Amino acid sequence: MSKKKVSLSTCGLQKDLGDIETLKFVKSIGADGVDFCLYTDNYDCRNPESIYSKSDDEIYEYYTKVKKCADDLGLAICQTHGRINGFTTDEENNIAEEENARKDCLITSILGSPVCVMHACTNFHLGIDVDPKFMRDLNFEMFNKFLVFAKKYNVQIATETFGDAMRWEKCDFFGNMDEFLKSYNRTCAVGDNKKYFSTCVDTGHSFRASRFPGNPGVGDSIRMLGDSLSVLHINDNNKVRDQHKIPLTGSIEWDDVWDALDEVKFDGYYTLELFLHCFGQNFKKETAEFAVKVMRNILDNRYGG
Repeated sequence: MSKKKVSLSTCGLQKDLGDIETLKFVKSIGADGVDFCLYTDNYDCRNPESIYSKSDDEIYEYYTKVKKCADDLGLAICQTHGRINGFTTDEENNIAEEENARKDCLITSILGSPVCVMHACTNFHLGIDVDPKFMRDLNFEMFNKFLVFAKKYNVQIATETFGDAMRWEKCDFFGNMDEFLKSYNRTCAVGDNKKYFSTCVDTGHSFRASRFPGNPGVGDSIRMLGDSLSVLHINDNNKVRDQHKIPLTGSIEWDDVWDALDEVKFDGYYTLELFLHCFGQNFKKETAEFAVKVMRNILDNRYGG
């Protein structure tokens, strides 16, 4: 049996079951860890019903209980998933997102997780014709502000690979791996940012981006990121739609993905980020359980003793 560890992103489950019951369920289906969701409307300081509108003391009290539950279960909160919208041209939005990012990092620290995944700025919010220099500078500004909180709470932020800007059928600005890497390296070059800044490969996003000229496949994207890669979002698709399917149910060349991860000496959790409702809203638990079994079987067949 492989010693590789399997993790599951839990956004849909947290919505249905709540945080504590989600952890209990994920443990019951045999996963080793979770990618804990912090990015829906429930985690926004602008929402008066959100815990993000509460004081730091209240946040600490609540998430200490969540961490204790995970510890008691023997389940790792191996990563969290924070900001997905990023900065835009709306200054009020950016101020709110900066505070949300602070709380992402605070909660990540309380939960004992080393890494919080966050999205870069995106054409989805800024349009397809945005000036490239503006895009690069806005992303640089955003992550430099967010990294202040990563340093304060001693966690890493991992910037996630993108795919396409779906409504325009073009590659997202930071779906282009050259732009993604230039942005990452530019941010790392400031002070001690590199210690607190890493990357996350979303296999489905990178696969969709690979249909555009000049972009690498998923395996080569991993090779390009090298030792900056700290966490994964594993999912499959048909190269066109962002389906977040179970591995082996789409068109990704998975053997090359595993080869690439070996080459860069990835030793973290194999984290599934899936649309658990793909077979129906009432079938999320069964889908999650099957997905963990599939991932475990892949790893056992490849790495088992």
